[in-house]
Amino acid sequence: MKLKRNITLAFMCIFLAHKMSAQITDSTYNEGPRKYIAEVTEQPELTFFQGFTVSADLFGPIQYLMSDYGNIEGAIRLNLKNTYFPIVELGLSSCETIDSNTDIKYSTTAPYGRIGFDVNLLKNKFQENRLFVGLRYGISKYKYDYEGPEVSDPIWNGAYGLNIKDANATSHWGEIVMGVQVKIWRNLHMGWSLRLKKDFSTTGNNNSKPYYIPGYGKTSSGASWGGTYNLIFDVNWGMKNRKTNQ
Repeated sequence: MKLKRNITLAFMCIFLAHKMSAQITDSTYNEGPRKYIAEVTEQPELTFFQGFTVSADLFGPIQYLMSDYGNIEGAIRLNLKNTYFPIVELGLSSCETIDSNTDIKYSTTAPYGRIGFDVNLLKNKFQENRLFVGLRYGISKYKYDYEGPEVSDPIWNGAYGLNIKDANATSHWGEIVMGVQVKIWRNLHMGWSLRLKKDFSTTGNNNSKPYYIPGYGKTSSGASWGGTYNLIFDVNWGMKNRKTNQ
């Protein structure tokens, strides 16, 4: 009996839902074609130039306070149809560290720059949140110092120390970028990016190699990872007919 009652109630619920759906559909059609025409004709239109964003990286200064290296970085990015975003990133990077095993000190402070573009992967281009991938080309021309403790030579009865001052270097690298941007309030956005970086070339002093490249990070034989956490001011004036009937 309980099973039959449950089956009966289920069929009644399905029947009532079907009747309510039919009534809602009929009432929508009875409103006339005017509402439907408004929905079709008032669709938004994306202009080519949507605006630009100005951003500052918050992670770099925090990293500098908590470690031996970090940077101050800002960026400006154009918005083309809310899909393509050419970008320029400029910064000042600094590193001063001492190797705990050898007591060798390395230091450098220099500017750097990157250019590239991002692509918004979200299907809905009319919202202000974004999921993007992109590419960067980076360059830095800088000087660095190595300074080490004196070591006694028992054979020649002398003391010798490592002392390299103002060694010149120029580094080129590339980055694959993935990140998000989320609207917080009005034009204020927050975002982060994860970056896979590869050093293409470093030229300069033949007697030494830099330990840290401004804008790139610690040198390594392979690829390395990095990231940013950005405060973003988004100026977006390019949409026409923003109001749509939902």
